[in-house]
Amino acid sequence: MRGQLVDIPAIFRHFSRRHGPPSSPLKPLTESFRNRVLMRARDVFALSGYDTHLWMEVHKEFTYLVGRPALSPRAAATDFQGDLAAFLLTCSDVHFLDFIEMVFQTDAVNRIPSDKRDSLVHDVNTFLEVDQLPYALTGFVWEEYEKLEFGRMGTYERLVAAPQIIVKESGPMFTTVTEPVLQLLADPRFKSANAEYREALQEYRKADYGDCLTMCGSALESVLKVICTINNWAYSPTDTAAPLLKAVLSHATLDPFFEQPLTLIATIRNRLSKAHGAGSAPRAVPKHVAEYAVNATGAAMLLLARECL
Repeated sequence: MRGQLVDIPAIFRHFSRRHGPPSSPLKPLTESFRNRVLMRARDVFALSGYDTHLWMEVHKEFTYLVGRPALSPRAAATDFQGDLAAFLLTCSDVHFLDFIEMVFQTDAVNRIPSDKRDSLVHDVNTFLEVDQLPYALTGFVWEEYEKLEFGRMGTYERLVAAPQIIVKESGPMFTTVTEPVLQLLADPRFKSANAEYREALQEYRKADYGDCLTMCGSALESVLKVICTINNWAYSPTDTAAPLLKAVLSHATLDPFFEQPLTLIATIRNRLSKAHGAGSAPRAVPKHVAEYAVNATGAAMLLLARECL
């Protein structure tokens, strides 16, 4: 979590900066959704005594994000809470989604009980579902580590990934593939794959389909390596997807014909992504191919994890 100084690079990694213009119009955020989120944040943080800290931190971040010291034209210089509230009720949808992400990256959120943090994530997702909005909020990802302190080794937790807003491209596909994959990758052992698959989703939204394919291939390789490590199956750290799949499938009970469709994900990456030079003929990856790769990669990771773990 951040201290009093604003983490400038982190500000420009929020939703509005990660995602380009949508390829098709998205349902706008409703007034009821905005009100519910603001009321819930107010209640959760006021109960713990950190509501002032929250609004002050978020206000400071937004002034840097939008590049002006006051967010709304009529706000008094010292009324940061009123200024932020006026802004959030009328700002663009992407900035309100920025606000949600900011809440979960403040010092204030680190000071409330962990069950309250997780419940707030669940509440935001409930509000999104109630108003049938095309977004979802991912959860916190933590990992345990050991540290020597006061002469004793202790076990502590550190944050791997804070909650982020993602776009639900397809309702059924999100429910059956994307959401379960993100839940799987929330396991700290999959932290590299988690970052890579999230980046694949982001590149897809930005219409950078070549990079999307690259990150799909990386996420699959990371998951395969974790599966081998957990099961103590031999592999080389430099192995690519094809030999990794052979190593994993040699221990699995899946029929041998699964190797070909699973290897296809790596083949798409090798043939079409930006992972290798295009030579004199630049590759143009169509949207529907990237969509297939994202969903096929997610389904493959779920299949292999459920088979082997």
